[in-house]
Amino acid sequence: MMRVMLEDADYCDVPADLMTFDDGAVVFWREGEEVGRHRQLRIRSLEVLNARSMTRRIERARKNHPNAFRQWSPEDEQTLIEMFNNGSTKEQLVEALGRQEGGIATRLRALGLLEDDQRLT
Repeated sequence: MMRVMLEDADYCDVPADLMTFDDGAVVFWREGEEVGRHRQLRIRSLEVLNARSMTRRIERARKNHPNAFRQWSPEDEQTLIEMFNNGSTKEQLVEALGRQEGGIATRLRALGLLEDDQRLT
């Protein structure tokens, strides 16, 4: 698990065991599958998190967001794209997808639907 600290004092925790660089972006991988991507210029720091504390953090997050830190299925991605394009609020996205706001924003950025300096509203 890696904590990605971003330029605007925001952060996200990425369940990754590898990171690579691709055309100005840092790409995060877990078991051979891409799980996140951030523009290199936005990243202030990266921190490897303790596995035990992350397990507890994931368990706490999943009490309110059952899909937190899980891989995105094609169906969930399609739901996200449709809801976002139809103007759903961040609260509606969080509720429908069972994910935290940061995870949703990260996926929208990876899909090219949310700019790096944009926040969910």
